Amino acid sequence: MSEAMRLIVNGYVKLRARKELDDLKADRCRIATELKSRHGSVFDLSSPIRQLEDEIRVIEKGLAKLVGER
Repeated sequence: MSEAMRLIVNGYVKLRARKELDDLKADRCRIATELKSRHGSVFDLSSPIRQLEDEIRVIEKGLAKLVGER
């Protein structure tokens, strides 16, 4: 898991930047979906997909800390 993503999420949580976290999650989900759709490609995409899924989990934990805040 990228330490950089953890720091970014923690920064957004401290700023109570829910929209930015939602946008970040949507972006990571879009990229993961795109990579998954290329299953059977010449390249092994399992590692970047796993990293994106890890980042999505970190973002979701950050969003959970902001529950009820809009």
